[in-house]
Amino acid sequence: MDIAEDIAMGVNTRSPSLSLVFRSYLGDVRRWIAQLVTGYAVACGVLLIGAVSFLIAIGFGVGAGFHALELHFDIWIAYAVVGGAFLLLGLAGLLAGRMLLAGPAPAVPRPGRQAGMLKRAIVVPVAARLIATSRSAAGTRVDPATQALAAGAAIMLVGWFAASRFGRRHDAIQD
Repeated sequence: MDIAEDIAMGVNTRSPSLSLVFRSYLGDVRRWIAQLVTGYAVACGVLLIGAVSFLIAIGFGVGAGFHALELHFDIWIAYAVVGGAFLLLGLAGLLAGRMLLAGPAPAVPRPGRQAGMLKRAIVVPVAARLIATSRSAAGTRVDPATQALAAGAAIMLVGWFAASRFGRRHDAIQD
């Protein structure tokens, strides 16, 4: 007997070494995932420290600019300049955000790729089943009407797949 017949008959062909290899690979994958997650966590922490430090530096710059304005002009002029600058930045940010939100929403994705996968998932098993039943039933007599119906269904299924695949416009957007 060959391996395919053993599997078909339900004989246990699994060896203990295959299980050990599988567990070893799972251990390697777990260590890889742990290393990946740790690396991303450290990178996010460093980015957070950098962002906080940048905001603190901006605060010191604003303070120094305010102090320079206060020494050169008056304290009220310094307040007016710094407050006006933040007012302009805030209004510009609100306006830019409003314009971004007013833009068109992205289109809902079309399930073209998934439909193709479904078609392939339907066509292949049906064709394999038709081929297998025609080979296994070589010694028996099958009703001619059943054969004609099965052949017609297979031809229609393949035609449907081909028509939907080749009938697309060339300028259509693909997923």
